[in-house]
Amino acid sequence: MLDASLKNALAFCQRVILVVGHRGEELQQRYLERPDIVVVHNPDYRQGLGSSIRSALAASDADYLFISHGDLPCIPRDVYQQLWLARGCESLFPTWQGEAGHPVLLPKSLARELAAAPVQPSVRRWLQGHPHRMVPVDSPAILFDVDTPERYQALLGGALENENERAK
Repeated sequence: MLDASLKNALAFCQRVILVVGHRGEELQQRYLERPDIVVVHNPDYRQGLGSSIRSALAASDADYLFISHGDLPCIPRDVYQQLWLARGCESLFPTWQGEAGHPVLLPKSLARELAAAPVQPSVRRWLQGHPHRMVPVDSPAILFDVDTPERYQALLGGALENENERAK
């Protein structure tokens, strides 16, 4: 699943910063030979997603960066491209039928501000409390995180492909 998420991001992005925690050594070994994947260990991973995002921000000097999760294996290249073309001085959230998903695109200025802010219980809420814009996209994949056994079975059963077909 992580391989699929990375492949989709790399279809548009030149480099991915992969933040790891639990069993991070295994992932470090897996992607060791990939110059387009930078593996960063988050020693505070037990503190939650916010600490992993902070680790990624510290490892990036890009003018813009996408934030996404490894359990979103079906985000198409078009979503990254659509957000990229809409970039500006605010965070961009892709939406499907009014619901915000991933990846989120951050300009460097907001990434630096987030990195310097106190640890947040919800990075999404923090970002939405700052300049941001919702960008409608044509893909339900932005919402399809595979974080339960039921979601995994739905993925294997083609639930997302069926939803994508209905969207067209």
